[in-house]
Amino acid sequence: MKVRVLRDIFSQGKRFHEALESILSPQENLKERDEKHLQCGYIESIQHILKDISGVLALESAVHHETLKYTGLLDCVAEYQGKLCVIDWKTSEKPKPFLRNTYDNPLQIVAYMGAINHDANYSFQVQCGLIVVAYKDGSPAHPHFMDAELCSQYWVKWLLRLEEYTEKKKNQNIQKPD
Repeated sequence: MKVRVLRDIFSQGKRFHEALESILSPQENLKERDEKHLQCGYIESIQHILKDISGVLALESAVHHETLKYTGLLDCVAEYQGKLCVIDWKTSEKPKPFLRNTYDNPLQIVAYMGAINHDANYSFQVQCGLIVVAYKDGSPAHPHFMDAELCSQYWVKWLLRLEEYTEKKKNQNIQKPD
C-alpha cells in the first residue's frame, strides 16, 4: 500500500512539472496554455504566482558544481516580481504557509544556486530563490521568497550538510572490505 501511495505522489508531481514546463516554455501559445492546464488543481493553485513570473532562462536544467562535486536538476530559473530566482515547484496535500514548513527545500534551492553560479554553461548569476507549494484542491499556492541574505544563511547550512555527507561517504569507503 505504501509503495502505491508513493508512486501516485511521484506521478502527480511529475505531471505537475510537465504541465509547468509546458506553461513556462516560450513556444507555448498563452491561450492554449491556459485552456489546456487550468483543469489541473495544482495549476489552478499557482495561477496567482504565474502572473509574477517572467524572463524564464532555464527549465528542468542540469547543473553541476565542479569544485564541490555535486549535480542536480533544477526546475526553473526566472524572474519573480522582477528578481532573478531559482524556482522550485512543490506539491503538497497539507498547507505549508511558512518557509520552515518546507523542511530542507531551502537547502536544495541554495545548492542549485551555488551550482548554477559556478557552472560555465550558464551566463548569469542568481542570488534569490523561490519555493512554490501548490495544492491539489486548487487552493492558492504558498510562495516562499528567499532574498540574497536568507540564501547566504542557507548556503552556510548547505556547505555543512555537504561536508557531513562527504565525510560519511569517505568513512563508508574506508570501512568496506576488499
